[in-house]
Amino acid sequence: MHLRIIQKLGFKSIWRKRARPPACSMIQALQTGRVAQCLLMVFFLVGSTLGALSQTIAPGLTSPDLWKSEHVPFSFIYGGKPSAQFLAIWKISHEDVADGKGEIHRTTYTDPVTHLKVMGDVRIYPDFPGVVDWVIRFRNDGASDTPIIENILPLDWSIPAAGGDCVLRHARGSDASATDFEPLQENFGPGENAHLESLDGDSSNTNTLPFFNLQTGDNGLIGAIGWTGNWKADFHDAADGKTILMTSGMKQTHLLLHHGEEIRTPRIVLMRWSGGNWQDAQNTWRRLLLAHYTPQDNGKPMRGPILFGSWGSEPIADKLAYIQWVQEHKIPVEVYAVDAGWYGDSVGAETDPTNPWWKNRGDWFPSTRYYPSGIQPLGDALKADGVGFSLWIEPETTMPDKKIARERPDWFLHNNPSADQYPLLANLGNPAARKGITDMVSGFISQFGMTWYRQDFNIMPEPYWRASDSPNRIGMTEIGDIEGLYKMWDDLLARHPGLHIDNCASGGRRLDIEMMSRSFSVWRTDHGFQDTMAEQAQTQALAYWVPENMGFETYTAGFEANNAPWTKPGSYSTPENLYLMRLAYDARYGVTPGATGVNDDAWVAWIKQALGEYREVQPYLYGDFYPLLSYSLGEETWTAWQWDRPEQKDGLVLVLRRPKSPFTAMELRLRHLNPNATYQVEVRSTYEMAATKEMKGSELQHLQIQLADAPSSTLVFYRQK
Repeated sequence: MHLRIIQKLGFKSIWRKRARPPACSMIQALQTGRVAQCLLMVFFLVGSTLGALSQTIAPGLTSPDLWKSEHVPFSFIYGGKPSAQFLAIWKISHEDVADGKGEIHRTTYTDPVTHLKVMGDVRIYPDFPGVVDWVIRFRNDGASDTPIIENILPLDWSIPAAGGDCVLRHARGSDASATDFEPLQENFGPGENAHLESLDGDSSNTNTLPFFNLQTGDNGLIGAIGWTGNWKADFHDAADGKTILMTSGMKQTHLLLHHGEEIRTPRIVLMRWSGGNWQDAQNTWRRLLLAHYTPQDNGKPMRGPILFGSWGSEPIADKLAYIQWVQEHKIPVEVYAVDAGWYGDSVGAETDPTNPWWKNRGDWFPSTRYYPSGIQPLGDALKADGVGFSLWIEPETTMPDKKIARERPDWFLHNNPSADQYPLLANLGNPAARKGITDMVSGFISQFGMTWYRQDFNIMPEPYWRASDSPNRIGMTEIGDIEGLYKMWDDLLARHPGLHIDNCASGGRRLDIEMMSRSFSVWRTDHGFQDTMAEQAQTQALAYWVPENMGFETYTAGFEANNAPWTKPGSYSTPENLYLMRLAYDARYGVTPGATGVNDDAWVAWIKQALGEYREVQPYLYGDFYPLLSYSLGEETWTAWQWDRPEQKDGLVLVLRRPKSPFTAMELRLRHLNPNATYQVEVRSTYEMAATKEMKGSELQHLQIQLADAPSSTLVFYRQK
């Protein structure tokens, strides 16, 4: 949740005309003219590419033939030689492996000399026939160290180009700014490149989210790079405009493996699409994410909670009184979250300089100042009331002088051993460290009665990894750490059935398909939610890439002027107040439902009504998403979102007129309606249900909305008869 401490952020170009692909990748072999060094690889490329050019993008992506040694979709250099030169003479085997999520198809390539095994674990989805998911693994089954393995690219593949410019759509990463997750688009033509990469070891820090939608003509490919560390991706449109070459992997690998060692690469997920409509393709991708890369509840994406909470450095008596007030008034909230500052000698609010939360990381025991009997009484009270309990912990970091660092110094990595003001980074690649930290967090979950576990990460790990790598093991510390993170979370979820993990890394700096598969994003940005323009823009921008995230209403907790609105006279149901409540509608919802001692029946009735509308709206928010107006941070425009549910033949439109918009009316072009069908339509401006009317689909496709007040809002429910 918190801004990075001490370390300063840099900014690297998101896209460069002159990409920097690694030696002997597909791109470099063709782009730099190093034909002598990569001759065999060029022959390999030309053969596979010419075959592809006679087809569309679709064939081959999910075919087992893709994994034949002559045209595998990955590459690496081994002992100084490109993999294209030798994979054909390695032993190849195939098997099906069960992994708890179904079945994966494994192709293993074995070096007959060194006994290095390279395994491609491939998953396809019958319900999404254009999708393939793979992870490449390396294991040394030999008796001695392997030769150097370097420039490992789990994606090194080509697709046919349609001619003209290619379009690469993606989204900005997070650096706690209003532009977090801003939609980005790069156009590049024959002979040009596009380059994406992470920053400082966090998968979605600043530069870009690790997702892309590459379009060529009427066809395209949507992809994800599943790695919570450093990654890069390059796209090159060949000079003749007939082929697009793609590579992706960790930023740097140059390593040998000891006997018995095994490592994995970033996960690659690709989905082909055709037909020219990239937004429809994005919705198929969104459905894929919700079906297969989101925590499930009885085979469906888990419904997000309505959440309320408080800061950790606050007496437990105050928390218990607040929870009791909520329960006595039967306000329908579901999870109570305790943020940082509950541990060690932390004092005061988040920005209190006395002894702040971040200086006490590593003293992972309840503060006796605020929790004289520990945290368990809080968990017990919430369990008795049927409310979930979320607790913030940052177990991957510690300050050097704190308890866990003193007792277990071998568990942690140093950035600068001579500077004791810098935090340490847990080395989750160390099995003892991973087990110890996992056991600690697991103990808290059991002892405190946690149903949600919020893991934060306020550090940039890249310098720690680099400082710990030896010259012949570059990349190993990062690989061990990231694999250890996944193992830790998998172990916690296995030990505690029903547990939910909240992924926070200074907000949204570790949003990738691996983390999404195991967790939710509650606090998506450290920019906060008081910037209501950014709150709307972030919801719109994340809908295609990270559909399971939380919005926070900004009426009850957003502004000083609105602080404790239940203490102010007048109506609660003003156009502005409803605007501030509705702009946060997302897969889950954060609220401040009141305060201890509030004795206002009108407020209680109103907040119940507000939360009731959110619960009515929420199921629609898992439908196909269409932004009906352009992304904007300006106060002079409107926001309009459509969620369509084709299976139910219904949908929802949320319309927001922003505070300085001069427009009192807007025509909205709704998507995916049957122009000849009749629809029942309700236009609701207040929390009271409005009368429904019948409209032809052709009329609803050009929906006229009037909003007299700025700001204000309305909901439009529609259902086909």
